Amino acid sequence: MADAIKAVIFDNDNTIAKIYPNPKVYWSDVFVKTVKECGGAVPKGKEDEYMLSYFTNKGFIEKLATIGLKTSWDAFQRAKGVVDERERVKYIRAGHSKLFPDAVALMRDLHARRIKYAVATFTTKTVVVEAFAQVSGLEPPDAFFDWNDSLRDKLEKPNPEIARLILRKLGVSPGQAMMVGDRLTDVEMGNMAGMTTVLVKRREEDGDLVGQMEREIELARRDPEVTHRVPDHQVTDLRQIAELL
Repeated sequence: MADAIKAVIFDNDNTIAKIYPNPKVYWSDVFVKTVKECGGAVPKGKEDEYMLSYFTNKGFIEKLATIGLKTSWDAFQRAKGVVDERERVKYIRAGHSKLFPDAVALMRDLHARRIKYAVATFTTKTVVVEAFAQVSGLEPPDAFFDWNDSLRDKLEKPNPEIARLILRKLGVSPGQAMMVGDRLTDVEMGNMAGMTTVLVKRREEDGDLVGQMEREIELARRDPEVTHRVPDHQVTDLRQIAELL
């Protein structure tokens, strides 16, 4: 690395935090409760059909209209943030969701070295802070970009402006910063912002997805148009990052 690292931006889900035991069950529950929050009800047995329409954003609002629910995409997204935060905080307080031990160890090390750290996530700041609060003596992140910021600024990963916004809050240049995430969208965002990038591969959480990402990275290495998808480093434990600093 050309410059000494002065700040690290982390993704949240599956990067620093185990968010729930069964993702599909959790997201289905959140989705159904979000529809209810908006004043509707998903027809029994059609939860997966409606969820797929939401995640692909193909005719989703029109589909909701067929069950008598008139809402906008933005209104549904705001409601989803409320429900997701409420459910995740309950999970954390019940001990079902927590920071990974290697994440805690790395962040204690970063704090000792006076290296700032931040979180870019599509859950809310409240959820992240709650997880940090469960670990005695762990300093909370110095800055955030969360779900509410995304809705307000109309920004989603891998848009590098997300990283730039956080770095401006931290007062650190991209060349002095590292992006750490478990998805290639995190890597793309960091690379396009001019940061050092690290992909953490959690096979116990992501299973076959890790192998798929490894194949995509090898293909990207040979294609000049998508080399921004190639991380500078790959690790299986966040404590390995300490050696890169």
